[in-house]
Amino acid sequence: MKRVIRNLIIGKTAYIESIHEYRQVMLSGQYGFIALAVIAFYIFMDIEQWHTLTESIVVYGIGFLIILVSLTFHRQQKHAIANFLLFPTFNVLLFLIVSSESLNTGAFVFFIPVSLGSFAVFNFTQRKIALGFALFSFILFTMAVLGPVQLLTFRNYSEEYIQLNQVINFSIAFPVSIMAVYLLISLNHENASQLLKSNQQLEKLNEELDRFVYSTSHDLRAPLLSVQGLVRLSSQTAAENERKQYDEMILQRLASLDSFIREITDYSRNNRLEITREAVQPATIANEIWESLKYSSDAAGIEFQNEIPSQLMVTNDSKRLRVVLANLIANAIRYHDARKENKYIRLHHQFTASSFTLHVEDNGQGISPELHSKIFDMFFRGNESSQGSGLGLYIVKETLAKLSGTIQLTSIPRQGSTFSIVVPHII
Repeated sequence: MKRVIRNLIIGKTAYIESIHEYRQVMLSGQYGFIALAVIAFYIFMDIEQWHTLTESIVVYGIGFLIILVSLTFHRQQKHAIANFLLFPTFNVLLFLIVSSESLNTGAFVFFIPVSLGSFAVFNFTQRKIALGFALFSFILFTMAVLGPVQLLTFRNYSEEYIQLNQVINFSIAFPVSIMAVYLLISLNHENASQLLKSNQQLEKLNEELDRFVYSTSHDLRAPLLSVQGLVRLSSQTAAENERKQYDEMILQRLASLDSFIREITDYSRNNRLEITREAVQPATIANEIWESLKYSSDAAGIEFQNEIPSQLMVTNDSKRLRVVLANLIANAIRYHDARKENKYIRLHHQFTASSFTLHVEDNGQGISPELHSKIFDMFFRGNESSQGSGLGLYIVKETLAKLSGTIQLTSIPRQGSTFSIVVPHII
């Protein structure tokens, strides 16, 4: 039913990005359809009462057409124009109805939901417009009830018709008022929830920033100081073989520094860049990552088993998927088990209409159960001899969160680990 109402108001293919604006447009559209029903009822009542075409029926018909036009503007995504047509029309029609019939019918109660609706439909930046429409409603109500202004022929309904009108008018005005008030309350609740969420996110970012600054300053200075010391030692020795050994150690420290800087860049890009929607071949990305890593000393003797079909395509963000896979494959290489002869890294998958699951399996060192809940923390290292920066798996978790994905770990010490990631197809 909600889908039907949505399609009637804004159309099947239209999309409103802001949930607040969407709900305001939906309320405005529902007001329009309720007004059409009320006008149709009044036309029917007048025809039933007078059995002829009266000036009232003509005026109601014109109002009916104006509201239809305003609803058409909603479907054309011209919501502001629709609202500027709807609310003056509501007010003028109400004034004509109330001023031309007995107050006992209770039609004047419709001024209340119309006033509330103006505050609910127009946002905070348009509050002066909403206030203007509410004031307009009050002025017309006062003129209709107290003033001598009467533009349509006065209609003398029978007692039965008056009682029926009272019941119908109140039965419509009451829930419509509740709709407007509920929207105002819910929007206020959502704003408060978003503010709380933003504050929590800000606290998290501040904590991470403190840790980030402390750890990065340490991890950036350590290899630089090491290189400094190795350069000094190299300059003081005359032995060629020792100098070559120092040079290799310098290159290792610089490679470690370069890897750490790339991880910082990945972390920054994930927080800053928008998600892109594109066709991605996971098998190709995985092969390219392995080609860039297989010549490292740690990767020697490891068999890379990519079981993802080369023709498989998923719709996602290729840069972020590359970051996730690169970190998981690099980790599997870094923490391989040198004691095993048949070392391997195996990639396999499951594919559904809504998501893509990829498993990165290895028979490396494995991870102790007590560490499973900590390995995705920023700068977490399992022990002091860990070669990594402690950022890799944290970046994986944060990148997947950006993609609305998840990651799970299955691991047994000395047997191996399997990281399973699930990412939805971006629509």
